[in-house]
Amino acid sequence: MRWIPTFAVLALIAAACSPTVQSQPPTTTQPAATTTTSQASSEICLSGDLPFNNDGLVAALGENAGDATSLTQVRWDPSSNCERVTIVFGTASGAPASTLGPSGVSVIPFAGIIRVVLPPEVDASAIADTLIEGSLVESVYVVRDTEGIMFVDIQGVDEVPLTARAFTTTSPATLIIDIVRSDGPAVPIGVTSTQSVTIVSPTPGPSPYPIVVDGYVEPGLLAVHIRLTVDDAAVVDRSVTVGGWTDTWQSLSTVIDDGPTGTAVLFVGTLDTNDQPLEGARVSITLEQP
Repeated sequence: MRWIPTFAVLALIAAACSPTVQSQPPTTTQPAATTTTSQASSEICLSGDLPFNNDGLVAALGENAGDATSLTQVRWDPSSNCERVTIVFGTASGAPASTLGPSGVSVIPFAGIIRVVLPPEVDASAIADTLIEGSLVESVYVVRDTEGIMFVDIQGVDEVPLTARAFTTTSPATLIIDIVRSDGPAVPIGVTSTQSVTIVSPTPGPSPYPIVVDGYVEPGLLAVHIRLTVDDAAVVDRSVTVGGWTDTWQSLSTVIDDGPTGTAVLFVGTLDTNDQPLEGARVSITLEQP
């Protein structure tokens, strides 16, 4: 096991952690072998002296150059005191990777998300999402940002504050995240998720302008609709293009600079042939001037 500071990844982590993307679990088709669980262990997270962090950067790690080019598996291991998520990588030839390039792990506390930013060389994934339903971790999403860089969002259980530590192994290359419940006073607001959309921001409640609409949508979509409704009237109605990736979820980001104040509903999703909301997520917000 190694935990190697790699400063080249810090800019990627900072960008991924800023606001940028379940009533039913995601329905993305997944190879059966890409996600596994194991029997509970009493030893996970009890060894070693790596610190845990509940806000911001947890670890910058990986080698300066690695042979990992694909994400091949996600494993979840529960124990009585924590939960462990292990991400496994492969090479371009399909063999297990030996090393992972510069990567980073951060906690986004308001959203209850642990975000893993992967090196640009990792450009394929055998898994798009998986529902875990642990006591700390709810689900895992593999996402491409607007530049095509892949990241993994580990979404926590609603209103459960998280703290995490991370390290890598070599031969085979894995990235391991240990997660425990934080004893800090902050309670995450969480994200708004459906089977096709996750809205990271805005969160329910007061939303001063400018409003950053940030999140991600299911694989295969080419565009998503953003509609902001006040008193049953649409004050914002726009389409936002996404990457069209088919093997991962896809980031979306747009900014609403100004508009009315008061109670509103934000819809992110797809429309039917009558321009009515078809599939997506809704969040109730209170529009405020800055």
